[in-house]
Amino acid sequence: MSAATHGGLPSRVAVRWYQLAVIVLGVALAAVTALAVYLAVNSSTAEATPAGSSGTGYSGTVADRPCWQPQVPC
Repeated sequence: MSAATHGGLPSRVAVRWYQLAVIVLGVALAAVTALAVYLAVNSSTAEATPAGSSGTGYSGTVADRPCWQPQVPC
């Protein structure tokens, strides 16, 4: 085969680097997604923790809060 035939084909080294880059980006995307889910779960459970624990420390019920609904202005 001549050099002109191989000119349009990527080399094996380039293909390996491309595969490695795709794998690294996939792992990074999975890590960011897992971190986002972890933070979302922790922030939603922090609001529901009872008083005396590591939550906000509010001891009343939800109905006792002056702004417990997002639509009600404070």
